[in-house]
Amino acid sequence: MEKSVNEKLADWIKEKAEKEYAGDISVVVLYGSYINKTANAKSDLDCYFIPKTERAYQFAKDFIIKGIGYDIFPITWERAEDIADLKEVLLPLIGDAKVIYYHSEDDLCRFGKLQDKLRNNLEDGRISYAAAAEKVNHAYESYQRALCGGTLAQIRKNAGYSIMSLADAVAFYHHTYYHFGLKRQFSDLRNIPGVPEQICEEYLRVIQAESKEDILMHCSELLRMVCQHMDMKVPDGKTEEEERHEAPLQADFAALSGLYEEISSTFNKIDVCCENGDYILAYLSSVCLQNDLDYAHEGLGAGRYDLFGAFDYRDLKRLQKDVKAAEDDFVNFITHGGGIIKRYDSFEEFAERIDR
Repeated sequence: MEKSVNEKLADWIKEKAEKEYAGDISVVVLYGSYINKTANAKSDLDCYFIPKTERAYQFAKDFIIKGIGYDIFPITWERAEDIADLKEVLLPLIGDAKVIYYHSEDDLCRFGKLQDKLRNNLEDGRISYAAAAEKVNHAYESYQRALCGGTLAQIRKNAGYSIMSLADAVAFYHHTYYHFGLKRQFSDLRNIPGVPEQICEEYLRVIQAESKEDILMHCSELLRMVCQHMDMKVPDGKTEEEERHEAPLQADFAALSGLYEEISSTFNKIDVCCENGDYILAYLSSVCLQNDLDYAHEGLGAGRYDLFGAFDYRDLKRLQKDVKAAEDDFVNFITHGGGIIKRYDSFEEFAERIDR
């Protein structure tokens, strides 16, 4: 049986690291749906590497093969340490990862020690509680930004980040994390022993809410419930209003091309969710995509997109249509401005042309 594009790409990445970057890269790591066996027909291959030299950064690449976006990106040992120390929520990058290349036994051992450290930190009540409390603070800040107003899409974005942070807080409090990321955050939240069902129900109500007032009310109630569950006070104080920047007069089409290559997989993810009726992941993915498109507008000069102001969890066809229209407009803006999006019709074309 012929290998899939993702299988071919995994082999290509490993071989390239071995032959061209052997002295420059400490480890190359795969994670995500390809490793945890939850991939669908539009899933990408999640891959990062830890550089050893400056030259290693040339290994980083963004591209699209057969309509699927890929991002091979670097993280430093210091950032990997932060993940193991529960300072970020990207724990699957360490805890549920497979090393496909390592420069030396010392590098492999160092990565293994990070995985051990992650497990030990989760088991340590003091460390896991502190990480949970920090996630509650992040949730409160996102809720405060939602209170500042804006479009319905902007409020949904900030409320979405708030409930995701609260879900992370509950997981840390119970000495665990979401091994499958956002894909199964809600179902895994429900399966954590000792988590009140009311917390899960309120999480859903934020997603299902149709008005700004209801979104904010349920977001506030979820914050209160999680704090009560963790036996901590609800944070107080005012968060500074989200800074707004006018789009620069001159758009950065090269940067926008790279951004689209990175986030095209999120467009695909939302499309698949809408087809499958998975409104929870469709909402969470739209939160992330809205944030990326806001950055494209405020930082790189693209137009502004109101991605999911009309979100209706009972009928995802409208979201699917609006997201597709936003993607088409975004791509047209980039290409008409002279941006070059690296697209390939096959893995073979990619392998032949990527380094030209």
